[in-house]
Amino acid sequence: MLHNYLRIALRNIRRQKFYAFINITGLTIGLVASLLIILYIVDEFSYDRFHKDAGRIYRINLMGRMSGQEFNSPYTSAPVASGFMNEIPGVEQACRIALWKDMPIKHEETLFTEKTALVADSNFFIFFSFKLLSGDPINALSRPNSIVLTETAANRIFGYLGPGDNRCIGQNLEFGNEKRVCNITGICEDPPPNSHFHFSMILSMESWDYSRSSVWVSNSLLTYIKLGEELDQDLVKSQIQELVKKHIGPQAQKYLGISFEEFLKKGGAYGFYLQPLTGIHFASEVDLHLEQGGSMKTIYLLVGIVVLIIVIACINFMNLSTARYSGRAKEVGVRKSLGSTTGRLRTQFLTESVLYTLISLLLAQVILILILPQFNILSGKLLNVKALFNFYYISAIICLVVITGIIAGSYPAFYLTSFKPVETLRGKLKAGIKSKRIRQILVIFQFTMSTGLIICTLLIYKQLQYIQNKDLGFDKNNLIVLKNAGLLGTNKNAFKQELLKMAEVEDASICNLVPPDASHSDMFRPVGEDIQERGSNYCIADENLMSTLKLTMVDGRFFSKEFTSDVNGVIINEAAARLFGFDHPVGEKIQTFWKGNNLDTREIIGVVKDYHFQSLQEEITSLLIFQGKEGDNIVVRLTSGDINNKINLIKAKWKSFPESGSFDYTFISDNFNAKFSKEKQLGGIFLVFTLLAIVIASLGLLGLTSFTAEQRSKEIGIRKAMGASSGGIIKLLSIEYLNLIFVSIFIATSLSYIIISWWLNNFAYKADIGVLSFIEGGITSVLIAILSVGYQSLIAASRNPVDSLKYE
Repeated sequence: MLHNYLRIALRNIRRQKFYAFINITGLTIGLVASLLIILYIVDEFSYDRFHKDAGRIYRINLMGRMSGQEFNSPYTSAPVASGFMNEIPGVEQACRIALWKDMPIKHEETLFTEKTALVADSNFFIFFSFKLLSGDPINALSRPNSIVLTETAANRIFGYLGPGDNRCIGQNLEFGNEKRVCNITGICEDPPPNSHFHFSMILSMESWDYSRSSVWVSNSLLTYIKLGEELDQDLVKSQIQELVKKHIGPQAQKYLGISFEEFLKKGGAYGFYLQPLTGIHFASEVDLHLEQGGSMKTIYLLVGIVVLIIVIACINFMNLSTARYSGRAKEVGVRKSLGSTTGRLRTQFLTESVLYTLISLLLAQVILILILPQFNILSGKLLNVKALFNFYYISAIICLVVITGIIAGSYPAFYLTSFKPVETLRGKLKAGIKSKRIRQILVIFQFTMSTGLIICTLLIYKQLQYIQNKDLGFDKNNLIVLKNAGLLGTNKNAFKQELLKMAEVEDASICNLVPPDASHSDMFRPVGEDIQERGSNYCIADENLMSTLKLTMVDGRFFSKEFTSDVNGVIINEAAARLFGFDHPVGEKIQTFWKGNNLDTREIIGVVKDYHFQSLQEEITSLLIFQGKEGDNIVVRLTSGDINNKINLIKAKWKSFPESGSFDYTFISDNFNAKFSKEKQLGGIFLVFTLLAIVIASLGLLGLTSFTAEQRSKEIGIRKAMGASSGGIIKLLSIEYLNLIFVSIFIATSLSYIIISWWLNNFAYKADIGVLSFIEGGITSVLIAILSVGYQSLIAASRNPVDSLKYE
């Protein structure tokens, strides 16, 4: 029976090549788009799931509130790991890591800059599932100053050839600005792309004095724990609260000046919670991510695109199938009169629909393999053909094919089998009013979705354009950052002075952090207050920072060489003045423990106008600037014109200094743009898939117009014979569909406004939505409809009326 159904389906495809082409093309495009998005989503949800026992691993996060300021951080203190291990039953293992960026490395006479070096406990390779290719996973990181390289780092430094090549084992490297001599004890595989942190080398935690600290309120580490199976989560939460009271309370009292209980009564909060390892990638609510994570809002939008595109493709199939039902009515009548049941007929039509979908799926898979490299560029992914054999991807394909086949074929199957065989055999059926109205509704639905996608895409790009052009509060143009100035050691300031002598350099400043990553955070309080400690960002810079960034002072002055007392001063921004409640900040004093256990008091000597020192996704918050030259970055403002030549001259100057190492620089403008890489990728994905949705909808409109022209061919012939112009015929065939498009534009405008408003909540600074994008989206839809309908209408209007009337 199934063989017969398939044979009939193939015969119908051969007989109706034009409509089969439209259906298969529409479904193929829809499936290509859907499969690409499914690959993207499957990859997003695969983060950190490659670790053994991933479901039992948690990161300990810190959450609290001080003076009304809430914080949610992944960083904890050194003793937290042992505290959880020793005092909470069921915690099987704990592992601490820290990520150090732009670390100078020296091997023999060659200097390197490692973008990401990890510091980790000795059980790192036991706790996580990063494969160690050479070395002992238990002892590789057990001794101070032991270091493990990734394959890529080993290849770059030693020309590592792969497993079995142990030449670099036992070799020494100089690590960091302090030139710590480290011994290589192992080689591991590079972290996979779907890890929430990446590294090129791992230094043993025993090498870091801070790892042995007993202070519970100094947070510089990430702590992970592995819980036993079937552990009572509620019990663990209560035990964590007891741990906080026992260890945090006494130490917090020292810094706050009041008891921990009183701090809590006054609205404060401080404690830990467990975040599942597999949920870290989407944890947008957590501050200070190691790397830019994913967004569930993006996932929801992409799922929405999949549904929209597939529904648009299915509507094409349904519309063309029901529009041409009269051509198959007699077939249905004959089969019913010969005893075929309604159920079998419906199965036949559904089989035909699924066959269309399977043919489209095969074509889609071939196209997907061919365009996967381009999709990787668009999405920032590293997907390969292996991803097509992922269990979740294959499961999604099966569901997609079945659902698409059923949706596309269900209405035609039920509609075509609902008539009495006598009526169909007498040829009394025509495309009735009910069928026409349903097709009109489906066309409105199609173009509502297409128009909505167009409007959303325009508004996404408007927001990205707004962010790129927003005033940062300083001049980001012609600013470069030399990121490994620490390699110069005591020559760092001398190199800066040489830069200031160059005609190509307008100004230069030494600082520890630069926008958009220009802050650490700590707790500060105004002098004289018993409590009211406030969390604030801070950075360390020399007296040239203001002139280099072109910041604006609103009160007081910036650091100056003329005032030696500035080493005990501090510059704050306007947000910090508001935070501390200062109406006239200059002369006020603040206190902090940021330099150790002794209270440090600083006098405010100036207030700088608020500027964006972090991502534009966040509002400008408080910033304290301390004077110092211990930073490893030099910010350089170049004069205008021929930037590349100026950079080459600076590079030559850099190389003239001993042990300067590799010349590594970035543009501050590029660093800001990198913060929005995910949003740019989303914009690109939206643009491409919006175009695909438009193509699918246009194909459907083209097919419907062709059918309408064919159905009304005799009417058109009579009108032309009576003197009707081609323009009048085109208007006759087009006006119905254009009216439907106008209805869809009205609906799409409302829906897209709701969706884009929801998406814009991700941003602290939003572009004005306005009406222009809605008008542009509507006009685009109308033009697309005119092209689709007008083409077929023009062909119909150009035919000789004799051809359609000669048999009458």
